[in-house]
Amino acid sequence: MSRNTHATGRGTGSRQTHVPSQPGHFPVQAKQKFVDPHFPFQPLPTPNAAAPYRYDLSRFLSAEDIGHIKTAGSMVFHTVGDTGDFRGRVQDFVAEMMTDDANAQADNKKPAFFYHLGDVVYFAGDIDMYGDNFYETYKDYPGFIVSIPGNHDCQPDDPQDGPVDPDKVPLDGWVKNFMSKDPHQLGSLKTSSARTQMDLPNVYWTFTTPFATIIGLFSNVGEIEGAFDDKQIAWFKSELKAADPNLALVVAVHHPPYSGDTEHSGSTIVHKVLFDSFEAVGRYPHLVLSGHVHNYQRFTVTVQGGDGPVTVPCIVAGAGGYTKLGKLHKIDGAFPEAPLTLDDGLTLEQYDQDNFGFLRIEVGAKTITGTYFSAPYNVGGPPQVTQVDQFHIDLASHAVG
Repeated sequence: MSRNTHATGRGTGSRQTHVPSQPGHFPVQAKQKFVDPHFPFQPLPTPNAAAPYRYDLSRFLSAEDIGHIKTAGSMVFHTVGDTGDFRGRVQDFVAEMMTDDANAQADNKKPAFFYHLGDVVYFAGDIDMYGDNFYETYKDYPGFIVSIPGNHDCQPDDPQDGPVDPDKVPLDGWVKNFMSKDPHQLGSLKTSSARTQMDLPNVYWTFTTPFATIIGLFSNVGEIEGAFDDKQIAWFKSELKAADPNLALVVAVHHPPYSGDTEHSGSTIVHKVLFDSFEAVGRYPHLVLSGHVHNYQRFTVTVQGGDGPVTVPCIVAGAGGYTKLGKLHKIDGAFPEAPLTLDDGLTLEQYDQDNFGFLRIEVGAKTITGTYFSAPYNVGGPPQVTQVDQFHIDLASHAVG
């Protein structure tokens, strides 16, 4: 007996209604086609500088500030993605949480920067949306903000959403504000923000700091799958090889290699590019950070490295302000209990699909400590912040606790 549309999600031809859950199954990658690609691969803008596209923390922090970080023995930063949703003000709520967290820390624990994991402005990264949905949002945030682009930062205008701007160029808003030719230029003249633009070298780039090297990839415009050209993949391998072996190594990419949500899932292409590159170079990062999916999920995956098993934490932190949070697949009618052991050395260690939040990362000479905070959206009231997750990564052994 054939299964009907309610069970399969499939109709005649290529019609589909949903991706049904499967009893006892928890998918974490888009091995089946969730939805067809909405847009083709988008061309990349001209870089601001020649390869290898490295950008040091001293470009925007003073020598005195960097000296304080070194003296403290660790560097703190905030990270989250998927923020600038003009349909609501949840992004302002998360920005308030982050601002309060920054202001509450002792001087030697204040975040040195906010690393944005992409989708800065929905839905097509428009230049005219940055004032209200980025600069006004973070007008009180005390740190500098760097970023990798997300798929919505480079999305072309969609004729199904309304009139198409013939002059619209993918990534134009992100490039104007994060690859500025003049980092002293105010980002917004119509808002009360005093934040200036950022002068990053490229859409994919390496951030060098006293305690960590952060390699940021650009996974292009796909709604489900990420995509990379050969030039970026070759650059990525080269930067993995060049990264200081005495520092923490972090990889950031908008599309996650793993996600148990029902809307996006993890990208098989991102997973292949990341882990094939790690294996080819013989260098595995201590942490992979992603956004794209609108919740928090922390996975660990243990793979066979050249010197034995290596554990790589892969985190989704995409509950930064997009108004609709993403739910996970259910297992036999119920949301999973964490930790959840999956196949191929993969474990879902913790997740939060109900609240908005951000991640605070502290990197020292020997360890990385990550702490995830979230709060239920409270219109007009202060965030009631809860610590949802904390983990520790030993830099020498890659052990995660």
